[in-house]
Formats: sequence, C-alpha cells, structure tokens
Amino acid sequence: MKIDVYEERYGSTLVAMLVADDGSKRELVRSEIGNDDMLNRIDDMNLSHLTVTFHWAADKCKDVCRY
Repeated sequence: MKIDVYEERYGSTLVAMLVADDGSKRELVRSEIGNDDMLNRIDDMNLSHLTVTFHWAADKCKDVCRY
C-alpha cells in the first residue's frame, strides 16, 4: 500500500488517496491548509509508515497553464 496526494488545482485542496497493492484507490483525507497539515493528518491515522508521494498540479502543466 501507498498514499498518493494530488493537488486539485494549483494552490488548491490536497486530496490523499490510499492506493492498494492491486492499484485500487480510495479517498483518505483532504486538506486545504497544505502539505504539512496533510502529513500530520496521515500521521494521526497511524499511516505514516506508508510511502507518501505528492503530485503537484503545477508539475502537470508547466508550459501550458498560466497562474
């Protein structure tokens, strides 16, 4: 298992998805405060032993999006 965190839009809500070994996903938690808050919430759920990967919206559209 692992946790993938996605930013909905640049500077927007973070959504953590719990990803099972078979690839299935379910939403775990949301945060509008930021990545530190997200990591604290994951730790509060006793899931900090899982790998957490952040996928930032800005990385998807560096040359296309205008902020």
